[in-house]
Amino acid sequence: MSVQLFSRRSFLVRAVIGIIAFLSAAIAAPLAGFGVLPVLKKKQADWSDAGVASDLAANEPHERRFLMSVRNGWQEEKVERTVWLVKKPDGGVTAFSANCPHLGCGYRWFPEEQRFKCPCHASVFDITGKVLSGPAPRPLDTLDTRIENNRVLVKFEAFQVGTPAKKEA
Repeated sequence: MSVQLFSRRSFLVRAVIGIIAFLSAAIAAPLAGFGVLPVLKKKQADWSDAGVASDLAANEPHERRFLMSVRNGWQEEKVERTVWLVKKPDGGVTAFSANCPHLGCGYRWFPEEQRFKCPCHASVFDITGKVLSGPAPRPLDTLDTRIENNRVLVKFEAFQVGTPAKKEA
């Protein structure tokens, strides 16, 4: 006596369901990658124009604002960024992030005292970014710079606040 495990009809139903599931997965996987991968992709900082280099006086910090293209998934938008530029006597330029490494507040340059000061929590920095006093856990965050055709180019990045080591946010 032969025992029949599946009828022909149940076999065909299961085969059709299996084919539909396979085709659905084959279509969904690339679509999911298309929508998710741009969000997971590590963002590379681009060079942004922060103004004319010859306008900078040596050892005199200048606040510069510029627009930067930021890609958010599939959208690209212009965002205003701020940096502090300090021209060194040798002609090189140091760029500091405009956010205090303590809690991310905006600090200011006080020329009469030759100090950067964060008004929120009283952190004080010298012109090289070194912490002189206050709760800031590290020096001011520096950014990569280069000068091309008398223009200061800055590679803007955001960093984690409140940590002793400089880490990308």
